[in-house]
Amino acid sequence: MTNWKKLTALTAASLLAVSAMGCQSKKDTGSEDIDIADVVEDTADTAEAETQAEVVSDLEASITWWTYPVFVQDEDQADGTYEQTLIRKFNEKYPNIKVELKLLDYTDGPGMIDEQIKAEGGELPNVLLDEPGRISTYAKADMLSDISDLFTDEVKNDMISENLLSACKNGDAYVMYPLSGSNYVMAFNREMLEGSGAIDLMNREGACTWTTDAFEQVLEKLNASGFGSGMLYCSGIAGDYATRSFITNLYDGSLMNDEKTAYTMNSDANQKAFTKIKEWVDKGWMLNGADSTGADAVEEFVAGNQSYCLLWSLPQAINNAAALQENGVDVVVMPYPSEDGSPSLEYMLNGFCVFKTEDEAKEQASRYLIDFLCNDEAVAKENVVRSGAFPVRASMGDVYDGNEEAQLFEALMPYSGTYYQSVNGFEKMRVYWYQMESEILDGQYSVKEAANSFNEYATKTLTEKEED
Repeated sequence: MTNWKKLTALTAASLLAVSAMGCQSKKDTGSEDIDIADVVEDTADTAEAETQAEVVSDLEASITWWTYPVFVQDEDQADGTYEQTLIRKFNEKYPNIKVELKLLDYTDGPGMIDEQIKAEGGELPNVLLDEPGRISTYAKADMLSDISDLFTDEVKNDMISENLLSACKNGDAYVMYPLSGSNYVMAFNREMLEGSGAIDLMNREGACTWTTDAFEQVLEKLNASGFGSGMLYCSGIAGDYATRSFITNLYDGSLMNDEKTAYTMNSDANQKAFTKIKEWVDKGWMLNGADSTGADAVEEFVAGNQSYCLLWSLPQAINNAAALQENGVDVVVMPYPSEDGSPSLEYMLNGFCVFKTEDEAKEQASRYLIDFLCNDEAVAKENVVRSGAFPVRASMGDVYDGNEEAQLFEALMPYSGTYYQSVNGFEKMRVYWYQMESEILDGQYSVKEAANSFNEYATKTLTEKEED
């Protein structure tokens, strides 16, 4: 998750043109290159023309806003330049609220906040822009304010997926206000799809959702044409979200029960998925990646050695754009297949939280800032674009001005599934996850034995005391 945000801050809309991510049926995508500066300028000009600044509140307060490098800066601008522009625009409507900005990096930022939490009288931000996993940790430590008052019926009804709301909660209280998000997906080699005729079996419209049966037929065609298979990697925990999303979607299973009180990988649906995967591996339609990492899978795909990759996202496209071009790999992005053709996808999310303070003016000022950054017509759309992600609010519409590649990711946002990363013991569970996969792929245990063992140990992590 950390690298995800760091990478998306490097570039946003520009990657959509170079990575050929769209699901359109044309062999030549035909979409024009789109530059983030143009998108941002158009968005800002439109908003400025429509919105005249006027004072909303004369509340007096001084607050601090800490942020990771989520927003992309204009060319040659120093980090934080855009955020300072936002503060100036905020002050046009809230002239008596002083906002002090502090920039964090993904390497030292989390540790810096943890140190302040543990230190007596430590200095914490009033407002933090981060992701749900870390924000949930602060909420569990009773460090965050309940900001449920920001979630009006209008806001909740406008959310593009109800599951996004659950990612913002700690218990019954909302502790994070979402700005933007993006789903994790899989990738195929276009030349191999077209060379095998497999592309004709794939849905090329809208969100490009498809069924497990169609996916299996694609694997068969790719294999029959001699193209290298992709792998189910399970060495090391990096990229595990992709394999969870892939496996649980195959027959409409789920990682946990609805109450998040137990893992459910031994359900009939999930056992059916593992059995089918083992069948594909035995046929050579999928490679046994028990000794391979997610990075290995991406490297093999980018090199043009494998026809598909289970681990893909916007950052993968950014990080590998030059290598993809050099190797002549044109990427076709697809959501994970599901039995009913309606997947439940894992995702990243950007959002704001408020650290508790006894100063009511600071609490209110913090809410004003969050509401402005996420909802004000003058800045909200531009903030989504600069985050390199996509709107979580249906009313925001198409912020990338009709770019076909972007429209796939926008169309997928309603398929955002349950957010599990905030449950107790999640990090420990990830180790058990890969052990289960390896045991099944290597034939050490039957699907039922491995899934039962995972459920037993993973469910225990939900009630075990978390280590400091």
